[in-house]
Amino acid sequence: MDDAEAVALVLAGDRSGAAYLIEQYQMDVYNASLRILANPADAEDVTQDTFLAAFERMSTYRPGQALSPWLRTIARNRAIDIVRRRARTPEPELSPAAESVEKIALDRIEAARVRAALNRLPGRDRALLVLRYWEDQPVESVAGSLGMSEGAARVALLRARRALGALLVQEESGVGV
Repeated sequence: MDDAEAVALVLAGDRSGAAYLIEQYQMDVYNASLRILANPADAEDVTQDTFLAAFERMSTYRPGQALSPWLRTIARNRAIDIVRRRARTPEPELSPAAESVEKIALDRIEAARVRAALNRLPGRDRALLVLRYWEDQPVESVAGSLGMSEGAARVALLRARRALGALLVQEESGVGV
């Protein structure tokens, strides 16, 4: 079975098409959500919600379009909605995840350090940096996703990068974060 056949089955109400699409794209959708939310439970919820929304709107899917980017866009939008909702309420302090230094290579230590600092940023800053640098989206797309002008997105990205840098410097110098 391929994507086109699975979409046709979903549109016909056949569950085997939905099962195929979930099996094919579940991890892709989950990872896109996790990068923005930094919370596995929330990413699982967004993944489930993404597939439900996609199946409800499958008639709007254009067959010539790649399915994976369409699903990731739905997931990113759902994850960004959660980030926006949380921005309205104070976010509790996140404790950085402890990783065993003995088990990971030096390059992974730095990546874990950056991830931990990224997770300590406010939700909007984290979403900006993830969309721009991990998802490699242009600033215009990031701005549209977060409902801001391109200029505001550029300024917010600059501030988010500075905040991330400050967290990394504080951690490196041993100053309490």
